[in-house]
Amino acid sequence: MASVAWVGLRSFAGTFVVVVALGAVLAGLSCYFLSEHAWPYGVLSFVVVLFESAAAGFALGGKRSILMALMHGLGSLQLGSSLVRLVFERMLRIVEGKEVGGGNTRIAHEIGRLPFSQANQLLTGAVQSVLGDKEEEGWLRRRIRARLLGVVQKYTLTRFRREDAEHGNIDLLKVKQELEQSVDNAVMQKLRRDLQLWTAVALVGLPLLVAGQTYLLRLLLQIYT
Repeated sequence: MASVAWVGLRSFAGTFVVVVALGAVLAGLSCYFLSEHAWPYGVLSFVVVLFESAAAGFALGGKRSILMALMHGLGSLQLGSSLVRLVFERMLRIVEGKEVGGGNTRIAHEIGRLPFSQANQLLTGAVQSVLGDKEEEGWLRRRIRARLLGVVQKYTLTRFRREDAEHGNIDLLKVKQELEQSVDNAVMQKLRRDLQLWTAVALVGLPLLVAGQTYLLRLLLQIYT
Protein backbone atom coordinates (compact mmCIF):
# COMPACT_ATOMS: atom_id res chain seq x y z
CA MET A 1 0.00 0.00 0.00
CA ALA A 2 2.94 2.35 0.57
CA SER A 3 4.07 2.10 -3.06
CA VAL A 4 0.48 2.46 -4.25
CA ALA A 5 0.00 5.59 -2.12
CA TRP A 6 3.25 7.06 -3.45
CA VAL A 7 2.00 6.64 -7.03
CA GLY A 8 -1.18 8.46 -6.02
CA LEU A 9 0.70 11.35 -4.43
CA ARG A 10 2.97 11.78 -7.47
CA SER A 11 -0.04 11.76 -9.76
CA PHE A 12 -1.82 14.38 -7.65
CA ALA A 13 1.20 16.70 -7.56
CA GLY A 14 1.92 16.36 -11.27
CA THR A 15 -1.71 16.88 -12.27
CA PHE A 16 -2.11 19.91 -10.02
CA VAL A 17 1.02 21.58 -11.43
CA VAL A 18 0.02 20.92 -15.05
CA VAL A 19 -3.52 22.24 -14.60
CA VAL A 20 -2.37 25.34 -12.73
CA ALA A 21 0.23 26.00 -15.45
CA LEU A 22 -2.51 25.69 -18.06
CA GLY A 23 -4.61 28.04 -15.94
CA ALA A 24 -1.79 30.59 -15.84
CA VAL A 25 -1.64 30.58 -19.65
CA LEU A 26 -5.41 30.94 -19.88
CA ALA A 27 -5.34 33.72 -17.28
CA GLY A 28 -2.75 35.60 -19.34
CA LEU A 29 -4.86 35.23 -22.48
CA SER A 30 -7.96 36.40 -20.64
CA CYS A 31 -6.07 39.43 -19.33
CA TYR A 32 -4.81 40.17 -22.87
CA PHE A 33 -8.31 40.12 -24.37
CA LEU A 34 -9.46 42.55 -21.68
CA SER A 35 -6.49 44.90 -22.11
CA GLU A 36 -8.56 47.47 -24.01
CA HIS A 37 -10.46 48.14 -20.80
CA ALA A 38 -9.27 49.45 -17.42
CA TRP A 39 -6.47 47.35 -15.94
CA PRO A 40 -8.36 46.26 -12.76
CA TYR A 41 -10.70 44.17 -14.92
CA GLY A 42 -7.75 42.29 -16.42
CA VAL A 43 -6.23 41.71 -12.98
CA LEU A 44 -9.56 40.52 -11.63
CA SER A 45 -9.96 38.10 -14.53
CA PHE A 46 -6.38 36.83 -14.05
CA VAL A 47 -6.94 36.13 -10.35
CA VAL A 48 -10.32 34.44 -10.96
CA VAL A 49 -8.90 32.17 -13.67
CA LEU A 50 -5.97 31.19 -11.46
CA PHE A 51 -8.37 30.33 -8.65
CA GLU A 52 -10.51 28.27 -11.03
CA SER A 53 -7.48 26.42 -12.37
CA ALA A 54 -6.28 25.66 -8.84
CA ALA A 55 -9.73 24.30 -7.96
CA ALA A 56 -9.81 22.24 -11.16
CA GLY A 57 -6.26 21.00 -10.52
CA PHE A 58 -7.17 19.95 -6.98
CA ALA A 59 -10.32 18.12 -8.14
CA LEU A 60 -8.71 16.43 -11.13
CA GLY A 61 -5.56 15.67 -9.14
CA GLY A 62 -7.59 13.97 -6.43
CA LYS A 63 -9.51 11.91 -8.97
CA ARG A 64 -6.41 10.96 -10.96
CA SER A 65 -4.41 10.13 -7.83
CA ILE A 66 -6.96 7.52 -6.77
CA LEU A 67 -7.35 6.08 -10.28
CA MET A 68 -3.62 5.97 -10.96
CA ALA A 69 -2.97 4.33 -7.59
CA LEU A 70 -5.67 1.74 -8.27
CA MET A 71 -4.27 1.04 -11.73
CA HIS A 72 -0.77 0.61 -10.30
CA GLY A 73 -2.06 -1.72 -7.62
CA LEU A 74 -4.05 -3.79 -10.09
CA GLY A 75 -1.50 -3.82 -12.90
CA SER A 76 1.88 -4.05 -11.19
CA LEU A 77 0.99 -5.59 -7.83
CA GLN A 78 -2.16 -7.55 -8.77
CA LEU A 79 -3.91 -6.35 -5.65
CA GLY A 80 -7.29 -7.16 -7.20
CA SER A 81 -6.63 -10.90 -7.28
CA SER A 82 -5.09 -10.71 -3.80
CA LEU A 83 -8.20 -9.03 -2.40
CA VAL A 84 -10.45 -11.52 -4.21
CA ARG A 85 -8.50 -14.34 -2.56
CA LEU A 86 -8.75 -12.69 0.86
CA VAL A 87 -12.47 -11.95 0.59
CA PHE A 88 -13.34 -15.43 -0.67
CA GLU A 89 -11.25 -17.09 2.02
CA ARG A 90 -13.36 -15.34 4.62
CA MET A 91 -16.55 -16.28 2.80
CA LEU A 92 -15.52 -19.94 2.55
CA ARG A 93 -14.53 -19.96 6.22
CA ILE A 94 -18.12 -19.07 7.10
CA VAL A 95 -19.51 -21.59 4.62
CA GLU A 96 -17.40 -24.38 6.11
CA GLY A 97 -18.35 -23.90 9.74
CA LYS A 98 -21.02 -21.31 10.42
CA GLU A 99 -24.66 -20.65 9.74
CA VAL A 100 -25.51 -18.38 6.82
CA GLY A 101 -28.68 -16.31 6.83
CA GLY A 102 -29.88 -17.46 10.25
CA GLY A 103 -32.01 -20.47 11.15
CA ASN A 104 -30.61 -23.97 11.38
CA THR A 105 -29.39 -24.26 7.80
CA ARG A 106 -25.74 -25.29 7.64
CA ILE A 107 -24.06 -25.18 4.25
CA ALA A 108 -21.39 -27.81 3.76
CA HIS A 109 -18.22 -26.88 1.94
CA GLU A 110 -18.56 -29.94 -0.29
CA ILE A 111 -21.82 -28.63 -1.79
CA GLY A 112 -20.09 -25.50 -3.02
CA ARG A 113 -23.27 -23.79 -4.27
CA LEU A 114 -25.29 -21.05 -2.61
CA PRO A 115 -28.44 -19.09 -3.41
CA PHE A 116 -27.71 -15.59 -4.68
CA SER A 117 -29.08 -13.87 -1.56
CA GLN A 118 -26.82 -15.87 0.76
CA ALA A 119 -23.78 -15.39 -1.46
CA ASN A 120 -24.45 -11.65 -1.51
CA GLN A 121 -24.80 -11.61 2.27
CA LEU A 122 -21.51 -13.48 2.63
CA LEU A 123 -19.78 -11.10 0.23
CA THR A 124 -20.96 -8.02 2.12
CA GLY A 125 -19.87 -9.49 5.45
CA ALA A 126 -16.46 -10.50 4.12
CA VAL A 127 -15.79 -7.05 2.63
CA GLN A 128 -16.82 -5.36 5.89
CA SER A 129 -14.55 -7.77 7.77
CA VAL A 130 -11.56 -6.82 5.62
CA LEU A 131 -12.39 -3.12 5.97
CA GLY A 132 -12.51 -3.60 9.72
CA ASP A 133 -8.94 -4.89 9.82
CA LYS A 134 -6.28 -2.67 11.38
CA GLU A 135 -6.17 0.46 9.29
CA GLU A 136 -2.88 1.66 7.88
CA GLU A 137 -1.89 5.18 8.65
CA GLY A 138 -2.70 7.86 6.14
CA TRP A 139 -5.93 8.98 4.58
CA LEU A 140 -4.80 8.11 1.06
CA ARG A 141 -3.91 4.53 1.94
CA ARG A 142 -7.26 3.96 3.63
CA ARG A 143 -9.08 5.55 0.72
CA ILE A 144 -7.27 3.38 -1.84
CA ARG A 145 -7.88 0.21 0.12
CA ALA A 146 -11.57 1.00 0.55
CA ARG A 147 -11.88 1.88 -3.14
CA LEU A 148 -10.16 -1.34 -4.20
CA LEU A 149 -12.45 -3.38 -1.98
CA GLY A 150 -15.46 -1.55 -3.39
CA VAL A 151 -14.35 -2.35 -6.94
CA VAL A 152 -13.76 -6.01 -6.05
CA GLN A 153 -17.17 -6.23 -4.35
CA LYS A 154 -18.96 -4.68 -7.32
CA TYR A 155 -17.18 -6.88 -9.85
CA THR A 156 -17.81 -10.00 -7.74
CA LEU A 157 -21.50 -9.16 -7.37
CA THR A 158 -21.79 -8.80 -11.14
CA ARG A 159 -20.22 -12.21 -11.56
CA PHE A 160 -22.60 -13.64 -8.93
CA ARG A 161 -25.59 -12.36 -10.89
CA ARG A 162 -24.34 -13.94 -14.09
CA GLU A 163 -23.67 -17.24 -12.36
CA ASP A 164 -27.12 -17.17 -10.75
CA ALA A 165 -28.80 -16.44 -14.10
CA GLU A 166 -26.96 -19.35 -15.76
CA HIS A 167 -27.16 -21.98 -13.01
CA GLY A 168 -29.68 -20.76 -10.43
CA ASN A 169 -27.05 -20.64 -7.67
CA ILE A 170 -23.47 -19.57 -6.94
CA ASP A 171 -20.44 -21.85 -6.99
CA LEU A 172 -18.06 -19.94 -4.74
CA LEU A 173 -14.95 -21.92 -5.60
CA LYS A 174 -15.57 -21.62 -9.34
CA VAL A 175 -16.23 -17.86 -9.15
CA LYS A 176 -13.19 -17.36 -6.92
CA GLN A 177 -10.90 -19.07 -9.42
CA GLU A 178 -12.31 -17.10 -12.38
CA LEU A 179 -12.10 -13.75 -10.60
CA GLU A 180 -8.53 -14.29 -9.47
CA GLN A 181 -7.54 -14.72 -13.11
CA SER A 182 -9.61 -11.90 -14.60
CA VAL A 183 -10.36 -9.18 -12.04
CA ASP A 184 -7.15 -7.16 -12.44
CA ASN A 185 -7.34 -6.81 -16.23
CA ALA A 186 -11.10 -6.25 -16.31
CA VAL A 187 -11.07 -3.51 -13.69
CA MET A 188 -7.94 -1.94 -15.21
CA GLN A 189 -9.77 -1.39 -18.50
CA LYS A 190 -12.66 0.36 -16.76
CA LEU A 191 -10.35 2.54 -14.68
CA ARG A 192 -8.38 3.52 -17.78
CA ARG A 193 -11.59 4.70 -19.48
CA ASP A 194 -12.60 6.66 -16.37
CA LEU A 195 -9.17 8.28 -16.23
CA GLN A 196 -9.34 9.37 -19.86
CA LEU A 197 -12.86 10.73 -19.38
CA TRP A 198 -12.06 12.82 -16.30
CA THR A 199 -8.86 14.17 -17.84
CA ALA A 200 -10.68 15.16 -21.04
CA VAL A 201 -13.49 16.84 -19.11
CA ALA A 202 -11.06 18.96 -17.08
CA LEU A 203 -8.68 19.88 -19.90
CA VAL A 204 -11.50 20.80 -22.27
CA GLY A 205 -13.87 22.27 -19.71
CA LEU A 206 -11.41 24.72 -18.14
CA PRO A 207 -10.52 26.53 -21.42
CA LEU A 208 -14.20 26.64 -22.38
CA LEU A 209 -15.09 28.13 -19.00
CA VAL A 210 -12.37 30.78 -19.24
CA ALA A 211 -13.29 31.65 -22.83
CA GLY A 212 -16.96 31.95 -21.93
CA GLN A 213 -16.49 34.17 -18.90
CA THR A 214 -13.92 36.36 -20.70
CA TYR A 215 -16.31 36.88 -23.59
CA LEU A 216 -19.16 37.67 -21.22
CA LEU A 217 -17.05 40.15 -19.26
CA ARG A 218 -15.92 41.90 -22.46
CA LEU A 219 -19.51 42.11 -23.61
CA LEU A 220 -20.65 43.62 -20.33
CA LEU A 221 -17.80 46.10 -20.30
CA GLN A 222 -18.62 47.22 -23.86
CA ILE A 223 -22.24 47.77 -22.89
CA TYR A 224 -21.68 49.65 -19.64
CA THR A 225 -18.45 51.56 -20.32
